[in-house]
Amino acid sequence: MSPRTLVAGFGNVLRGDDAFGVIVVQQLQEELDPKGNVEVIEVGTGGLRMAQELLGGYDRLIIVDAMTRGGTPGQLYVEAVEGVTEAVEVDLHLAVPSRALAVAKALGALPASVFIVGCEPLETEELKMDLSAAVKKSVGPAIDHVLRLIGQPEMPSIARRDEMLELLFWLEGEGFAGSAQLDSITRFLTWPPGRTERTLDRLIGQGEVTRAGLEYKLTAPGRKEAARRFADDFAPFLAQGHGECSDPDCDCSAGGPAECRARQA
Repeated sequence: MSPRTLVAGFGNVLRGDDAFGVIVVQQLQEELDPKGNVEVIEVGTGGLRMAQELLGGYDRLIIVDAMTRGGTPGQLYVEAVEGVTEAVEVDLHLAVPSRALAVAKALGALPASVFIVGCEPLETEELKMDLSAAVKKSVGPAIDHVLRLIGQPEMPSIARRDEMLELLFWLEGEGFAGSAQLDSITRFLTWPPGRTERTLDRLIGQGEVTRAGLEYKLTAPGRKEAARRFADDFAPFLAQGHGECSDPDCDCSAGGPAECRARQA
């Protein structure tokens, strides 16, 4: 039987990058089997809730929070907690994870394995409800780290990447102007908006997708991989390459679907 795991997200959603932990666990809830052996909670600034939840008996705890360590904004830290200090007093607020851990230890509820997935913030004092660009890009990788810690297979993320590449390739080949924007992509895939945007951000980070204004486009490496995936999945149903013509002398593969359509015009 897999270890019973609690994932707790700390942070203040009104303080910019301090909301990192809360946003990660909100999106993580979309990734996990609700019937599985992992519980995900938003602690916010009330760490006492985490200590109370741990009384239910857990083998492993993963805390997600913004952590100021002097690194580059967006830098991730994944660490095992080796020791927890004794609680001197109990504060009902317990906004700091270390204090919540101390209370859990005093209650005899601290799991044997404790990990922290932290992110270096850019701004946590200004009153705002958005993450900085650097920290926002780290949400997806942080989720991947949590999934690895709990032993969750990463195959769904790979499948989503392939599905996104194939969709962008299809939209490009059909010449649907303006259709590769976040709202329309989300409608095509019927994914939650957060999952769609996170997948696109990952593909941008991998150099397979780029963004021009509101439009997402395949890069040359992304188009090559998308074409391969598209051919593997749909070749039996297509008489010719997607976005290409049937002219044997047409070098479609060199210029891509857009150039092929221009030649036919």
